[in-house]
Amino acid sequence: MEKKYLVEVPEEVGRRLEKSGSLSMHIENQLLVIRPDDTRTLIPQLRFCSYGIGALVLALAFLALMKIGYPHVRTLPWAGQTASISTVATFLSIVSGVVAFTAAFCHQKIAKRGAASTFSWRSLFSLVVACAMITALVGLAFGWLIAQLFPGLRLDLLTVTGLIFTAIAITNYLLINLAWTLSPGVVSNLMTVMIVGGVGFSMLTNSRKDWWRYNFSFLGTNNNANAWQFNITLIFAGLLMGMLVDYLFVNLRPEHRSWKTQVLRGLLLFLAACIAAIGIFPNNPEYHLLHDRISMWLVYVLCLLIIIIRWCLPEVTKQFLKLSYLIGAVIVADYVLFKLVHYFSLTAFELFSFILAAAWILLLFQYIENLLPTSPTTVPVRLVKVKKDQATDRG
Repeated sequence: MEKKYLVEVPEEVGRRLEKSGSLSMHIENQLLVIRPDDTRTLIPQLRFCSYGIGALVLALAFLALMKIGYPHVRTLPWAGQTASISTVATFLSIVSGVVAFTAAFCHQKIAKRGAASTFSWRSLFSLVVACAMITALVGLAFGWLIAQLFPGLRLDLLTVTGLIFTAIAITNYLLINLAWTLSPGVVSNLMTVMIVGGVGFSMLTNSRKDWWRYNFSFLGTNNNANAWQFNITLIFAGLLMGMLVDYLFVNLRPEHRSWKTQVLRGLLLFLAACIAAIGIFPNNPEYHLLHDRISMWLVYVLCLLIIIIRWCLPEVTKQFLKLSYLIGAVIVADYVLFKLVHYFSLTAFELFSFILAAAWILLLFQYIENLLPTSPTTVPVRLVKVKKDQATDRG
């Protein structure tokens, strides 16, 4: 007969679980997870007033401004002008979304409850910038796509007002939810989306379609009309990475804090500074030497991290070490194929190394996250084997 077990939890937890209705249990990464069958209870329930009122006020303010300030205007273009629909909707969404996110973050910090309460106040600036950048990238990309699909599109003011209200309300809703579900994993995803989105959008909208014939850093030079997108992405990606490093190492379990982990922390912060500095000093003639030096520092620090990770990272597994060494070996082989064999172009070398480095850093952050203290809501659980007669009765 198949063995069965009973799960015992504290009385207070039992009462809370009863209020959640029917429950189910599953194993997730060797963790026993008990959760409600109705997953809607796991999502923050937001009232319309928390995300819709601000959107409605801004949309009506826009309509009033157009009616009073520009009474002769009946329609607006989707793109191509300063007062285009895409520009206005993106700008107002950024402003409103940042305010909504900041308010939700501050509310949790002051009330000392919620996911954001575990983050320090100094994290707020980096998170706000990341939210603003991602909102801007999504707005610009969506606006660019619609402009390509419908050239010369113009809409009347009432339709524009409705679109602006919808864009702001959706942005507010998503960013408030983000504030209530923050975690190191979420911040890592934000950093990934910001880097991939910013770099990808720079590739699509740059002024030279043959940019890849030069080098990856061409996207941030004066030769590219939209270089600011690439450079801003790197600057704030480095800032967000530094914030995440700070959060992870400040919250490490006491038994994992040592001078070795502080060395690891310092190198990761230096790596984040190098990423930001590449955006601050683009590969223009006046910064060419400094840009190249910083890029090489980044490669050297990354290789150093891969080498010393087995001594600096507590409880490191053989699987992670093997993967780290494999990525390091591929980066070295990539350099040999570019510099000595001349098989790879400079663009291919930079792109390949960038992807591998980003992937390893994200894996490292996930590993360090596992060394953080358990959630304060964690409760003791006892597994009790059910005897044969009890199992029969329950069957």
